[in-house]
Amino acid sequence: MHVTLNSLKMKKFIPVILIVSFLFVESGCKKAIDDALDCSLESILLSVDAQIDSTNQKLVHFEFINNDTEGKFTLDSEIKWDFGDGKTETSTNHKIDHTYAGPGDYDVKATYTLRKGKDSCTGPKEIPVSIH
Repeated sequence: MHVTLNSLKMKKFIPVILIVSFLFVESGCKKAIDDALDCSLESILLSVDAQIDSTNQKLVHFEFINNDTEGKFTLDSEIKWDFGDGKTETSTNHKIDHTYAGPGDYDVKATYTLRKGKDSCTGPKEIPVSIH
């Protein structure tokens, strides 16, 4: 076996590379896990409200509500709505009205995006609506 000076230096250098790589990956993964956990906890403070119109029972007024008082995350103004009847729409002020064609039970989904610096997470909030 022929051992050179360069191979001996590399053998000493490999553990250093491994330790630095581990620390870099560990800190990056921890940040990603912390951000995901923060985003999941923050999403608990979000909700959707639905009010059936008093004069037109097929018209529903929806509002996407952010109950966050600390402001760690910013809620995008654009909310994507799926009204459960095959129709979708995007609102830009967290409020939207929808008129259903007929009676039924509908599962409404509002998809939001939370931002914190350059990071973001997207998720749905759902609410059942019954039209009589």
